Amino acid sequence: MSTKELFEKEHIDSDFIERKFDGSYWESCAKFINENWNREIESMSAKQAAWLTRILYDCVEKRIEG
Repeated sequence: MSTKELFEKEHIDSDFIERKFDGSYWESCAKFINENWNREIESMSAKQAAWLTRILYDCVEKRIEG
């Protein structure tokens, strides 16, 4: 599964982070997501995959909030 497929499964597009979050940490998150949008998650290191999961979790929480 790619990053794109994972995020789209949760109804989150590649620009969601830039629209919903502020700050340098979130700029780094957006950059990471955009650079890896079409990358297969299985090809990522464990640390990258864990960060991707954390970003997705935070995005889902933000989407639920409104």
